[in-house]
Amino acid sequence: SDFRMMSRIVPCLSGLALALGAAALPVAAQEPTPADQKAAAAAAVQRHFDAYRSWDLDRFVATFDPNAVVVVDALTANGHAEIRAFSASNFAAEPHTIRVVESGMSEGLVFVKVAYTFSDGRERCCSNSYYAVENGKVSMLTVSWTGDARP
Repeated sequence: SDFRMMSRIVPCLSGLALALGAAALPVAAQEPTPADQKAAAAAAVQRHFDAYRSWDLDRFVATFDPNAVVVVDALTANGHAEIRAFSASNFAAEPHTIRVVESGMSEGLVFVKVAYTFSDGRERCCSNSYYAVENGKVSMLTVSWTGDARP
């Protein structure tokens, strides 16, 4: 009877020891899947749009990587200070709302086509923006305008 009891306890204890030993072993970090990367990029761009819609320049600039590059038409801004200076006039202008007309992802870039609506009801369409995202921040943004869309 002691033998039977021991024969039941020992496998349980050795299983517990294996489980505890396995818990102490370092687990290799898993590489993010393409779906994870796509979701992370989309979330970063959504935070960027939320900051823009909040009309808060500091919050907007914070969505960029400190070394980000922004290209709008032929103008380039490098890093937070230049992005802030470049964006300040837009944030000082007449407030407007934005509406996403189209969006998607291709070759690691997030594409967003946006229409702008002003307080008097005028709508201008559209800007075409391409975002690269690294570590949850916008690392590169290129913007081109169609027609008279530029706000």
